[in-house]
Amino acid sequence: MRKRYNKELKTMIAELLLSGQHPNTVADEYGIHASTARLWKRQYNRSGSFYRLWYLLINPRRKGNSPFKKTVERGRIRTRHFKKGHKHLLCERQERYEFIEHHRGEFSVERMCKCLGVSRNAYYKWKRKWKEVTKVESRTATLKRKIRAIWKENRKVYGSPKITKILQRQGDLYHESYISRLMKEMGIKSLTRRKYVVTTDSRHSYQIHDNVLDRTFEVEQLGKVWVSDITYIRCNDQWLYLTSVIDLADRKVIGWSLSKEMTSQNTVYQAWINARKHREITEGFIFHSDRGVQYAAHQMSELFRLNIKVTQSMSRKGNCWDNAVAESFFRSIKCEMVYLNDFNYFQQVFQAIKEYIDWYNTNRIHQGLGYLTPIEKERILKNQVIKRAA
Repeated sequence: MRKRYNKELKTMIAELLLSGQHPNTVADEYGIHASTARLWKRQYNRSGSFYRLWYLLINPRRKGNSPFKKTVERGRIRTRHFKKGHKHLLCERQERYEFIEHHRGEFSVERMCKCLGVSRNAYYKWKRKWKEVTKVESRTATLKRKIRAIWKENRKVYGSPKITKILQRQGDLYHESYISRLMKEMGIKSLTRRKYVVTTDSRHSYQIHDNVLDRTFEVEQLGKVWVSDITYIRCNDQWLYLTSVIDLADRKVIGWSLSKEMTSQNTVYQAWINARKHREITEGFIFHSDRGVQYAAHQMSELFRLNIKVTQSMSRKGNCWDNAVAESFFRSIKCEMVYLNDFNYFQQVFQAIKEYIDWYNTNRIHQGLGYLTPIEKERILKNQVIKRAA
């Protein structure tokens, strides 16, 4: 059986030989062969470590000559690099190429390829392919950062269709299915919850007006047609009532009110006053709503009757599609904001609605507007008026 020696004995004998003692004398004292003592001396270094790999690479007895033998003897390559190289000799070819790429500033490619048993042509072919893959990965990482930024900037409510449109406006042309796949990989999606329920109380004895609008939702003139509706928002143990007024031309919320009571004064009237402060109405103006008691009450009917520009219009009974734009806005605000929060105070609800409507008017793109925001559509329509006047 082959006799084994511990590291301490090897170190002591190597130190003795380095101090000047003859190998034969030391070998006789410790019962080892002189050639073994010389080998330990060659393997030994001042840190007290023995590198078998060093011996395997430069020992002239091994078959063939090491490709690094001459370089080692000149002292241009340190022992630690052979250890790195040997580690990679047993790795996959891909990892060998990566090792060469990462150390090409220290050694020549030709010498490393010989040592690691790969051809230079194969390495350079891998490098070209690796650069292309790295470039694609870099583009994908950049695109993912853009997707996440758009998603966060828009209250995390945009899905792949709208994010795709935003990217296209920025000059990044990708198919929606690809954006959807990346969003799944990133673990992000449109944060909307629950189903929106339409609620209207039309059980009253007030006058009902005809459906003058008749679902003509495509309007190209600001201040020509406004639509309005009322919805409920729970705040702690009570209900709050949100009234909105929207201009069909640019789908902008030009007036709104939030109240604790569902009277005409605190709902429709306040929203109407706020809307009039922000935008003028034109000849032949239509104000459309559902048949709710707040719109049919004497206060609002008289207000509209006394204005020669205003024609009041109401949806047909039980037909929410006649006021689809207003209903769509309430669905958006509830699914994208209200249902994602728990409100305890009136002021908390008021501030949240204000922030959402500001974002809705300035940043939220609308499919019905050709994926423009209301403020962008407003500018386009105003420019058209200026051009016609000129």
